[in-house]
Amino acid sequence: MSGLRFLKRAAICLAAMGIVLPQAPAMADSATRPASKVQKASLPDVCLTTGGTLSGRVVDHTGKVLEGAQVTLSVDKKEVSKTVTDKEGLYTFKNLKGGVYQISSGNTDGVFRVWAEKTAPPSAKEHALLVMGENGARGQFGCCDPTLVILTVGVIAAVVLSAITLDKVNKLPTSP
Repeated sequence: MSGLRFLKRAAICLAAMGIVLPQAPAMADSATRPASKVQKASLPDVCLTTGGTLSGRVVDHTGKVLEGAQVTLSVDKKEVSKTVTDKEGLYTFKNLKGGVYQISSGNTDGVFRVWAEKTAPPSAKEHALLVMGENGARGQFGCCDPTLVILTVGVIAAVVLSAITLDKVNKLPTSP
């Protein structure tokens, strides 16, 4: 009977560990790929305004606008133009055609699909937003937070030790 009780407790501990720890197969793929500063999963659509003007804003991770930030526009890794943000964090590039552009400022890059005025889909935005530090901060800390792993190991150890102790107490002879 005590062996069956121990197996039940071990199954509960493993189930709890499976809930608390992230799924290994899902995390393994992202852990083996090198970290990239450019997020290319889905390109945001941006609409050019009159005169082929692409405009946008540069902000930091808190949303504060960045004045005087240098912004570079590239196509196929070739620099097309440079500009600096104004006091409201705004930048503009003129005389552009539709296409895929990379906009960089500092260590942050953004890739945008730019459309001419009349061909832009309804979902296209009027501005290209760059959030400084956003791209470089993702996915660089491995698959697990060390604090979470230590906490999980501690909880599992406590549950296993209490199960073993309870099992030993149940095996003690009873007094007559």
